Amino acid sequence: DVIGAVLADERLAGWDGFGVVVQAYGKRAEPALDWLYAAAEKHDRRIMVRLVKGAYWDTEIKHAQEEGMVNFPVFTTKHNTDLNYLSCAHALLQASPRIYPQFATHNAHSLAAIDLLAEAAGVTHYEFQRLHGMGEALYDQLIGAGGRGIPCRVYAPVGGYEDLLPYLVRRLLENGANTSFVHHVVDSAI
Repeated sequence: DVIGAVLADERLAGWDGFGVVVQAYGKRAEPALDWLYAAAEKHDRRIMVRLVKGAYWDTEIKHAQEEGMVNFPVFTTKHNTDLNYLSCAHALLQASPRIYPQFATHNAHSLAAIDLLAEAAGVTHYEFQRLHGMGEALYDQLIGAGGRGIPCRVYAPVGGYEDLLPYLVRRLLENGANTSFVHHVVDSAI
């Protein structure tokens, strides 16, 4: 309702700075993208949509269990989330130029797949996003010398201790692979 009201506000006519984040781990992600596109069309707006895989999986699952839900509002396996992310990426690219697609990922497969999907659709106005300190080598291959020159927005969390500590813990949980910096901290050879 809030997003619909903002998009309908005539004072924002001609402004392309409104953005929304959609989490692909949610089973409602594609219908949400369809709704955003329809609203942008209806109100003659161009909006930015940032696609992320999702950050609150554990919380969503726990909440659904506490409420006694028979089904979860999120995909419960990584491969289904990954697949939905690519399906949503395809939908975003198809919605261009009404939607300015933004893809937040540090996953090499996702980057390569989106790059191919965009090229096949003839879409050139989109961007990737990465967290400061993550995925630098991967993105250097895509946007650096010899790359296709796709924009990459680098973002960093800003805030007080109370806000940043939960953010850091969430990032550590989602990036617990052997290649993460946490595992390297205790390796004296690095």
